[in-house]
Amino acid sequence: MRDPFTDPFCQNDDLGLAIPDSDHAVSVCLPTWRDVIGYEEGEDRVLDSMECGYPRFLAHPFVAELFIAAQQEFAKKDESALVFPSLAAAWRCADYVKAQTGISCRLESYGWGNLSVVLLNEEGYERAWKYWQHSGEIVSSRHAESALTDAPVDEDTVEKGKTALLAIRERISATHPGTAPDDVFLFSSGMGAISVLHRIATKAKPDLPTIQIEFPYLDSLKIQEQFTEKGAVDFSITDSGGIEEVSGFFEKGNDASAVFTEVPSNPLLRTANLTELAPLFRSRGIPFFVDDTVATSLNVNALSIADAVTTSLTKTFSGDGDVAAGAVILNPESPFYDLLKEELPYEESASPLFSRDAITLEINSRHFAERVAATNENGLTLVEFLQDHPRVEKVWHPTTQCRDFYDAIRKPDGGYGGLISIRLSDGEDGASRFYNALELSKGPSLGTNFSLVCPYTLLAHFNELDWAEKRGAEKNLIRIWAGLEDSDDLLERFEKALSA
Repeated sequence: MRDPFTDPFCQNDDLGLAIPDSDHAVSVCLPTWRDVIGYEEGEDRVLDSMECGYPRFLAHPFVAELFIAAQQEFAKKDESALVFPSLAAAWRCADYVKAQTGISCRLESYGWGNLSVVLLNEEGYERAWKYWQHSGEIVSSRHAESALTDAPVDEDTVEKGKTALLAIRERISATHPGTAPDDVFLFSSGMGAISVLHRIATKAKPDLPTIQIEFPYLDSLKIQEQFTEKGAVDFSITDSGGIEEVSGFFEKGNDASAVFTEVPSNPLLRTANLTELAPLFRSRGIPFFVDDTVATSLNVNALSIADAVTTSLTKTFSGDGDVAAGAVILNPESPFYDLLKEELPYEESASPLFSRDAITLEINSRHFAERVAATNENGLTLVEFLQDHPRVEKVWHPTTQCRDFYDAIRKPDGGYGGLISIRLSDGEDGASRFYNALELSKGPSLGTNFSLVCPYTLLAHFNELDWAEKRGAEKNLIRIWAGLEDSDDLLERFEKALSA
């Protein structure tokens, strides 16, 4: 098996290889700037080479095979099939497609593990795939692999899965003071956790929009904009940490069903003025949801100000980059605790963490604390190096962006994480030469034990570059995840690439 520490996925002939070298990898190698653009423009050269992709954006080979199997069994003429983890998720997809396009879907039971099939024409399929991407209600690669076998999951694996699920809940709860394991709910992806809270909040107040504060992760905003008629109020970039913008919104007589933000934001690493915003929302009876994926619960105590915290366990909690999962953690002191505690068990059953994924995640997360401490150190070391380098114009990191707001919820022994974004001094030409020359693994995702780099804005916002640019995410921005490599080795690799 290839070791990304000693042999990173960055050479031209690595295009399309799974990162890491695993049947269930969640990233894929795009070694050059041209490859990234080729992927976004749908070049056969790039797409035909892809062994896998990020699970919500590109169907894993096992998942694609499951779709084909369902299509062969159930489809009528001109119909295609998608498979969802439950009937509830399939119905939500069908409702979304109907609302967006007017196209009706057919539903079938796949016959194992509560999987349900959505069948529809080509136009509807494109919109249904957007639901898969945005909602995060996905069938994992392990789930699909098991469903395609004659004996999907034996009793021993089921029991081991239950044990692993409990251990994961306990491990997460231990990092959130005042919570119990049953305050932790587990889903098949981090985006699935966010979409659940959005669904519960907007069902309670269907006539009101949600609010997004600071630059949102792509699909978090798409959920808010597209999954209800009232959409979202977008405060992507703020001058006051959100206080002036939100206060002005309320002073005009407006209201909201929920508020979403991240700590810090991705890829701009900004943090809203959470400690002053929280009482403002609490006084108005508006639930406040914070995603701590980038910071992690070991570095910050987001639950001290949020009604619930979401996190992508695919990232640092796992570290190995070979399993997708997400979590919702409830604040027992929140006035919304009883409502969320009542609704979440049903929601969890509709997009569950599959037993085999739970077993893998439990093993991967055993050294979560040690890995976070190491990436904190490497992140700071790399930030200091980049800030002093003449070819680097700007560095985004929690220590350089809205630091006071981040520090307000940082734990006493918490750090600033390993995610960094940079702008180079010589535009796209310099950015592409640096990216092409950097000898670290290159692909989407973050939080892996090994470093991982990508031109984030090109990958996430290729069809809305002007929108992203206006909100501070520049076209040539390069996002860097600092992994567990030796710090001197990391600096040497960056110096070499910056000299290219």
